[in-house]
Amino acid sequence: MRIALDHTSEIGVRVGRLLLGEEDLDLLGVVRRDVMDKDRRIRRIDDVAGFDAVVTDDPDSTILDEAVAAGVPCVLWADSLDRRADAESPPLLLGANLVSGIGESLANREADIAGPTAQVLFAWTEPGKPLRHGEPLTFPEPVGARWGTRRRMTNRRLDIAAPVPDEWAGIIVRSTTDETTRTLGIADLAVHLEAISLASGAVLAASGYVPSGAHRPDETADSYLDAALRIGLDIASFTESS
Repeated sequence: MRIALDHTSEIGVRVGRLLLGEEDLDLLGVVRRDVMDKDRRIRRIDDVAGFDAVVTDDPDSTILDEAVAAGVPCVLWADSLDRRADAESPPLLLGANLVSGIGESLANREADIAGPTAQVLFAWTEPGKPLRHGEPLTFPEPVGARWGTRRRMTNRRLDIAAPVPDEWAGIIVRSTTDETTRTLGIADLAVHLEAISLASGAVLAASGYVPSGAHRPDETADSYLDAALRIGLDIASFTESS
């Protein structure tokens, strides 16, 4: 597995460290940045041609154009592009971040497992001033109890965002049927969870699981979450009978 990393933030730096923990990694190419690490699998590169995937944490990076020109799959932390992706273009994975990647993948997977009659709660944290009222949520520690705001509601699913002021982040997915309620929870440093999300997308694309054109992690939720768990994602779970 040969992955090119274009990074501008602490998220990208952590992505590189996480990818170096992958047994199948043959080469990590750092795009146009000098490398001090002594690991022989990492080196500076100036061209992404020949790599299995390119990954970037920079929403404004021009690396996508280079990847398309070289025919290399590209993985973006950002949720959207400022242009449309051709269906026949090289694979493009958008939204390899905590909410759109890990969160949506967990929510969709749990909805499928619980069945068509289940009610699903999907809640996440985002930077902001904590609320003093709203929808009550309990994330794993250290995020803990928070108030949230409804963002979307359908006959099956309720989405809630909870602002938090600090460095922590979390996800809750709860599926409820007539028999059981199953709750999944994630909480950790925000930068670490974002790095896991992006690194998992890189592994997914480099392994050939992303088809041509633009896609999102939850379209291949099982493979994406398997990569995240292998990289180091911890998910707490609790099931209670009705």
